[in-house]
Amino acid sequence: MKRLLLASLLLLAACSAPEAAPAPSSTPQSTTADAPPALGTNGAAVPTLRWTPCHGGFQCSPASVPLSYREPKGKAITLSVIRLPASDPSRRIGSLFFNFGGPGTDGVGELTRFAARYPDELRARFDLVGFDPRGIGGSAPISCPGADHPPAIPSPLRQPDDFFAASAAPGKACAAGSGDLLSHLSTANVARDMDLLRQAVGDPALNFYGYSYGTYLGGTYANLFPDKVRAMTLDGTLDLVANATGKPGQEQQPVDVRADVPAAQQQELDQFFTVCAAAGPKCAFAGGDPKAKFAGVFAHASRGPGVSSLMRTIDSALYQSGRWKRLAETLSALPADPGAAAPVLDPYVPTHSPSFLAVQCVDSDNPAAPAGYAALAASESKRQPYFGLGAVFSMAQCVGWPAHDADRYTGPWNRARENPVLVLNNRFDPATPLHNAQATAAELGDGRVLVVDGYGHTSLDVHSACATTAVVRYLTDLAVPTAGTSCAPDTVPFP
Repeated sequence: MKRLLLASLLLLAACSAPEAAPAPSSTPQSTTADAPPALGTNGAAVPTLRWTPCHGGFQCSPASVPLSYREPKGKAITLSVIRLPASDPSRRIGSLFFNFGGPGTDGVGELTRFAARYPDELRARFDLVGFDPRGIGGSAPISCPGADHPPAIPSPLRQPDDFFAASAAPGKACAAGSGDLLSHLSTANVARDMDLLRQAVGDPALNFYGYSYGTYLGGTYANLFPDKVRAMTLDGTLDLVANATGKPGQEQQPVDVRADVPAAQQQELDQFFTVCAAAGPKCAFAGGDPKAKFAGVFAHASRGPGVSSLMRTIDSALYQSGRWKRLAETLSALPADPGAAAPVLDPYVPTHSPSFLAVQCVDSDNPAAPAGYAALAASESKRQPYFGLGAVFSMAQCVGWPAHDADRYTGPWNRARENPVLVLNNRFDPATPLHNAQATAAELGDGRVLVVDGYGHTSLDVHSACATTAVVRYLTDLAVPTAGTSCAPDTVPFP
């Protein structure tokens, strides 16, 4: 008991004074006019965490952070934080912060869901820490009345005016319900919150594991606070430049087009055809040429209203190869037509939650004028007949978004850090392509890519004991895999 009390007193002492904001870097900033200087947390007070038992063996605490880091002593918001204490305090390294993707995904619930899946060595040596990012879940959530269950959105090609009007509805609802909060939800502000939380738990430098969107949070933190990074694993990695602004010449491309997500979706679909054919009777869509058979299924669907439903099914199945068996059964039951597909006028267009939009629409540049989308749709549909249209219109809900966060971060992305960043990616990932991971490793300047030879989105859906061992070794001992290392997955799609 005395030992525990002493540890608590030391923790409080460590949290009693904020760290000084780092001096502005001499590295040239982005020319984007609204990119903030690297001011860290700008002297904001470190929150005092008061842990109480929750969710079984976890502990929870609120944490007060500034709404705006330009006014660090101004209006505050409260974050919801959770941790699972290290099971072997004598070997404890520190805290390991997680973000499970999104944006718009809570961190508290996801940590309770996934914590037991992490290796004993990680759970022994780190407190596992999660938090709901600002604007989400239990952390000053946005309010967007009526936007969680929107009506069906019209076709962007048949009714473009109605499509963009319907796409703008969530933004209007969020503006009405959330007000000024919408202008402070950038990933850069979440990174600033995380640095205050790092200080609050008493860690001199951050240990972080980010999945999908969480890789963008990690990349942002690693450049806002480059001297405060101990170890960082990015799993299912976004291209940092593509997600923020794109390269010169990509200004009129939506984020999924400049990240070339359609190419990754097509690559994995082609893998489904190849693996299905090799599986024989284990795959219901085997027999003949699965790729040619699918072209017939798509051609039939393109002549009626079914193409959107078909591509929604494909999109979902590509996220987890465990869904491939069911996908094969579904495709084998669908009618097929000979010949070329008709022009698709009712494409599958993903719609997003208000909490997703509230972050993505202030983080990423997207074309602002609806008129520019039609020409891009024609060229992308020709380049990627199955997936091109979805990527063009996937961020249409950001057109006219009623908020702008002047403190978002747009680069540079290669600030010097003490230790390399581990970039983990599946070879065939439909949402965060391997070429995005490779781009981010180069943009960071110190990224080391570890490839899992599997299918689906992040290692949460493609478990690999080999990759897990490498991640544990990196997080505990700071040892990165040799360049060019790849790992096999533990399961195959058609066992």
